[in-house]
Amino acid sequence: MFLPADRHPPNEGHSERRPATDADFDMDLDPDDDTDEALDAEFPLGDGTADRDTVVMCPYCGEPNEIALDPGSGTHQDYIEDCAVCCQPWQVIVSYGPDGSADVSVLPADGR
Repeated sequence: MFLPADRHPPNEGHSERRPATDADFDMDLDPDDDTDEALDAEFPLGDGTADRDTVVMCPYCGEPNEIALDPGSGTHQDYIEDCAVCCQPWQVIVSYGPDGSADVSVLPADGR
């Protein structure tokens, strides 16, 4: 059944809806907070971009492979990934610079 707005029964036990205000959010926006300095040191300000992919040459078959990079995993990364062509495992070493550029090295994972 449809009732005009002025004929709806009151919401018992519920407050009226109102727009959200800053007081509704428990956020500490203190610019002197030490945690901000720690975050700034770990994640220096730049243009907001970081390399997210690159092309590397497989150390086994020599074929180019495009690999995804994850800047959120830290400034220095070391992990194993397989070649998309010959399936041999690589050791991938990634180092991000302050400007977001990635230096990527690919080595044979078996130490050859």
